[in-house]
Amino acid sequence: MQNVEYEEALKMAKQNGKKLVWLGSEPTDYIRSLLDLEEGLIEAADPMEMLNAPKEELLKYEGSVLVCYHGNTSAFVSEMIKDKHGIETFNLHGGITSIVGEIF
Repeated sequence: MQNVEYEEALKMAKQNGKKLVWLGSEPTDYIRSLLDLEEGLIEAADPMEMLNAPKEELLKYEGSVLVCYHGNTSAFVSEMIKDKHGIETFNLHGGITSIVGEIF
């Protein structure tokens, strides 16, 4: 698992055709508006489902940046799917709160 800063995460998503993967409970449209993201640059995933999913389902996330509130859940999920399946993802360092502050 590799931590990336927000600007690098956006650059990676745009260049690689990957999306930011939101692991929180708020709708992606809300998160997209907070981050002022273009349509289609973020998608939601359930972290518990990701941890239990077979490798075939997780391959779509390879090279994606996982995003959560403070960077802890996304770091954990990223590390676990790499250890379990060899799938490399990235973690948004500090999570969404490092960019926009607390969102509750």
